[in-house]
Amino acid sequence: MELDDFGRPIIASRQAVEVIARIEQRWPVIDGGTADLFAELSGESLPLRYWLLERLDAEARPPDEVFAILPWDLLDRAVEAVAAGLAPGGTLGEPVEVRHWLTPAVLGLTGPVEQLDHGLRTGDRLIARFGANALLAALCDVPLSRVPARSRVGLSRLVSLMEGVDPLYRHACRVAAARLADRSEAGRIRTELHSSLEAAAGTDEVREHIQILGDDVQRVQLVETQAGWVRVTAQLVRTHAGDGPLAERVGCFLPVRITPHDGGPIRRLWIALSDEDDHLEGTITVSLPQGRSAFEADGAPVGAQDLNDADPAEVLASLYAGTATTALAWLDVAEQLVEAHPIRVAARAFEESS
Repeated sequence: MELDDFGRPIIASRQAVEVIARIEQRWPVIDGGTADLFAELSGESLPLRYWLLERLDAEARPPDEVFAILPWDLLDRAVEAVAAGLAPGGTLGEPVEVRHWLTPAVLGLTGPVEQLDHGLRTGDRLIARFGANALLAALCDVPLSRVPARSRVGLSRLVSLMEGVDPLYRHACRVAAARLADRSEAGRIRTELHSSLEAAAGTDEVREHIQILGDDVQRVQLVETQAGWVRVTAQLVRTHAGDGPLAERVGCFLPVRITPHDGGPIRRLWIALSDEDDHLEGTITVSLPQGRSAFEADGAPVGAQDLNDADPAEVLASLYAGTATTALAWLDVAEQLVEAHPIRVAARAFEESS
């Protein structure tokens, strides 16, 4: 007997028992004929559908279409409610509790939508921005092939509204929209780096490898050296977010992630951005992990409030990596924060070591 989250027996009709028995005859192999059987379970209890697909996802490589029996209508209604609240002159729709029902198909998607909804509904801009940042991060990274077309359309509309609410979201929103529509992801700030570069042919000179990534609103220049370092300069078009529900950042920091291919620890850094003519700019220089690494900086810029729970050691590493101007931007923001804030803690350690 299978039990649900509350220890209650999972109810199944006689037809469902017969269908599941036929599916399990070839488990965990799910071919075209077996996949068609899942549609016959669409009217069964939600716990049954959830646990069947949770187990299937853990034990096999099922085709995307079997996940259509999950309650995607919950996500659609939740997204529609938030979109209504972000539309000009609009108001939030009825709250929808999505819970964990879609996690067999996709991770990191429904929680941020509910968090964004909660922040908007309670007037807590920090929670709303946490949700918005997490949603964009998920849409820029997680596999979306299991998300039905109708749900993608709703998410695309929400992303478009977020871009209009806060211009600093524009790059991340463009990437998310392209992925939701299965379009080419041109302009991504994502590439491969290597700790060892060969010198130019016939010379002993250190060769630099320069890449410029991004689009007209968020751009990063990478300069790799033979010594295994990379200099990262970020430029963002300066914008005015006004008094929108996702505004009120203290400082502006671009998240950067370096992921070693050998399974080593992921390096998370932030580039403090400061005013430079008509744009925001900041630079860090970091040593690369041995071998190949993936570099990513598609995320939306965050403020000091978004780093309330950051590890001070990671913030301190970002200060050490910055140029004098970039480090000064960190210190200026730190002066506006409480003593226990991770940025203030890191800034104090930075100044004591200088």
